[in-house]
Amino acid sequence: MQNRELFWHRPIRHLACHRVNTRLGVTRLKNYRLYRHKYGSIRYIHGQPHGHMQFAFVNYSDLRLFLDGMLAMMALYSILCFVQQRKTIYWQYALYISCMTLTFRLDDTDYTQAGYVPGANILVVVIESTAFLLYIRFAILLMNIRQNDPFSYRLLRFIFWFLVAETALETLLWATDVPVETRTLVYSVGRFLMAGGALVVVPRILKLRQQVVKYFIVGSSCFIFGCVLALMLNYIPNLFLKDPANPLTFPVTYIQLGVTVEVLCFTLGIALLNQQTERDRLNFQTELIKQFRENERKQTQLQRIRDDIARDLHDDLGADLGGISLLSDAATRQLAGQPDQARLTLRLIGETARTVSRTMREIVSSLRAAAPEAADFGLRLRETAYTLFEHAPAELHFDLPDQPPTRLMTSRQQRELFLMYKEILHNTLRHADARHVWVHWYHQSQTTCLSVRDDGRGFRPETIGPGGNGLASLHQRASDLQATLQIDTAPGQGTTLTVCVPLLTAVQPA
Repeated sequence: MQNRELFWHRPIRHLACHRVNTRLGVTRLKNYRLYRHKYGSIRYIHGQPHGHMQFAFVNYSDLRLFLDGMLAMMALYSILCFVQQRKTIYWQYALYISCMTLTFRLDDTDYTQAGYVPGANILVVVIESTAFLLYIRFAILLMNIRQNDPFSYRLLRFIFWFLVAETALETLLWATDVPVETRTLVYSVGRFLMAGGALVVVPRILKLRQQVVKYFIVGSSCFIFGCVLALMLNYIPNLFLKDPANPLTFPVTYIQLGVTVEVLCFTLGIALLNQQTERDRLNFQTELIKQFRENERKQTQLQRIRDDIARDLHDDLGADLGGISLLSDAATRQLAGQPDQARLTLRLIGETARTVSRTMREIVSSLRAAAPEAADFGLRLRETAYTLFEHAPAELHFDLPDQPPTRLMTSRQQRELFLMYKEILHNTLRHADARHVWVHWYHQSQTTCLSVRDDGRGFRPETIGPGGNGLASLHQRASDLQATLQIDTAPGQGTTLTVCVPLLTAVQPA
């Protein structure tokens, strides 16, 4: 069978393929498999293609131009993001893309030279290493590896400085005219070791289970795979053919495809990161608005409290103090001719003064925080006791819980319980003549109890008249709180007063 040559008429929409035979003339080709030749024709010898079979649908220069355009657009996008947001991560990534694109162009020039070997061009090595260093910095900033995975952060830092040292070594070898074979070996070993370290980091980062990390993992895997495949292709002569019609015969094609996929994934990751940042900003603004509204509500509540205080000062204290002034004038006039009546007037003045004192205590208590912290409430109990017994010979003992159940008490319950506690201490100081005073606060599932015990003289409760020792006031406050007041005392055996207040979980709605 003679040689036959097929021509592909490209301008024709429906391709016309013809067989040229010098003796038989031109006839229509049928039942032949087509393999495109790099010059536009297909040669067959005995029905088989002559030379290397071509499987590519686009030539090397067209594919490179397309991929370079994509990388240029991604670099421009990163620069615009940096201009808008002023984040370091964006200009570093744009510089990384630019370095890689320049490296690919320099590789094209090296491919035209005879005896090409990887790592021989020191300019390519330096620019490529710079791109890898920027890539590592970008990865650390993008995923916050320093906080999320300290081990991976340390490993990436090691790879970073290893790459710096390896680049410096290759520069030194180039400057000292070391043979190209040695420089190529150092270059290849360094790149393989760096890829191995990256393959250790990728699975660890995958465990972070973050949405942004998923894009990084896919992009980094494509990038590492492309780099390794390109490096291996340099040492496979049957594949490293540098055929312009087939871009798969150029090692740089694989690494550029990996970089392009990695850039696309990283761009999606950056977009997601920006979306998360915007969502966090909106959430922060929402929380800030809620805080402003809460502050406004508290300001309104504070103003209402101030109005109540002003009203109380005007209505209660003003009237009582005015009455004390009038009663004092009357007692002065009665001292000369009506001493008995004067004593009654002075007693009334004392009762009015006590009323004023009680009203002042309530006002001061209302000025305190509406719901003090548990630790603050316990500290107030201690402070009050130490202040009252500062000049008394009694020794104080406290048994208070680390976490009092104040969060299950209303502010009114806390205020009234504190006032009852102060009244009990006043009575103990004035009447008990005790050497020791014990304060015990404990709580059960539905109530909290505050107990004050002393080793003083004690008394018989039935002998105390109405209002004696302030017991009537204590009973009244306990009744208002739906609490219980228990008094255990006997002459010579001291006194124990226990107040039990129901907690919020135990209070039934009215």
